[in-house]
Amino acid sequence: MFVTIIEPRFSETDILGHINNTAFPVWFETARQDIFKLVHPNLSSSDWPMIIAHIHVDFILQTEYGDEVTIESSISKIGKKSFDVTHEAYQNKLLVAKGNAVLVWYNYAQQSSSLIPEEIRELLKQHQL
Repeated sequence: MFVTIIEPRFSETDILGHINNTAFPVWFETARQDIFKLVHPNLSSSDWPMIIAHIHVDFILQTEYGDEVTIESSISKIGKKSFDVTHEAYQNKLLVAKGNAVLVWYNYAQQSSSLIPEEIRELLKQHQL
């Protein structure tokens, strides 16, 4: 599991004083950086091996400005050409949101998905739920 701490910004609040729902997909993407570093350590965009195919977020509780948010991320599924990342966001030890992202191993030169290399599959398995 990977843990990312987010300090909500004042600009992420909505008119009701809650963290706006648009912040969570961005926070979850930030939390995926550790996974990106795991499977593509140089983070070079010239040979980037993934593309995002799907994201979803479920909002559980209202999230407030002023208290940090802890995001726990892990690999929940590994397929032949894609893998799923599950995120759970906590504020004051309470689950406030959860989500999932499907990342496809992708060859940009050929504009098509490709098989996840076995060595990458093994790295992912080390962080699977």
